[in-house]
Amino acid sequence: MQVIAAPSPVTLSERVALARSAVAAVLLILAGVSLAWLCLGTPLVSAFIPKGRPSAMQAAAGVAAWGFAVAVPAALMILGASRFAATLGALRGLKPRAVTPGLARSLGPDHLAATDLVIPGGRRIHELVLGPFGIVVLGDVPPPSVTRHVGAYWEILGERGQWVPIEAPADRTSRDAERVRSWLATDDRDFLVRVYAAVVTDDRRVERTATCAVVAPGDLAAWLMGLPAQRGITADRRSRLVELVRSVATTR
Repeated sequence: MQVIAAPSPVTLSERVALARSAVAAVLLILAGVSLAWLCLGTPLVSAFIPKGRPSAMQAAAGVAAWGFAVAVPAALMILGASRFAATLGALRGLKPRAVTPGLARSLGPDHLAATDLVIPGGRRIHELVLGPFGIVVLGDVPPPSVTRHVGAYWEILGERGQWVPIEAPADRTSRDAERVRSWLATDDRDFLVRVYAAVVTDDRRVERTATCAVVAPGDLAAWLMGLPAQRGITADRRSRLVELVRSVATTR
């Protein structure tokens, strides 16, 4: 099986946002460390500590000074570390792992896999496999460490530590398959290529739907080989399909 691997799907704007978030996290940590040294490593805070028998106001000022010296630097460092962790999580979420390159030894030369495609209209397709059955659009699921499932809704952890709504993996993959189907139909109106949708994951939170299957990574090769062959995919039509897939894998 041949695998077409396109460039990274992470856009420039996403990289800039992640870089800004990482810089902000580092600055928060440095500010916390600097402030902690200024408060605890210099006589600055000691100047607010009363000597002898302090009055109530002097005692309150001393407590406030020590509270500031301990709480504020610690808060800045905790915020910085939390934001840095969220940035790393967002980076992992933006880089879905491709599963098709591992199928090269399991599927024959009549199969073609492609990753990180952008079809006309700007829709990004994570992965697809072309074979005797037609085309299977494969969806991904962001890592559990940066996603949560709330009722019927999915959310992903953003670079600032906030939860951002996203499409459910099965729904997104179904829509991707429909867009691929429409794209292929505009190229060849005399032949309708069968397009399947499947989410490849071990995450039990993802449930199959009427339009999208859920397949474990270890079962993917057998599942693909079990799909019925589509009559009408001649050598010429297959060559045309391969050409179309290559065009959206290289024109970015």
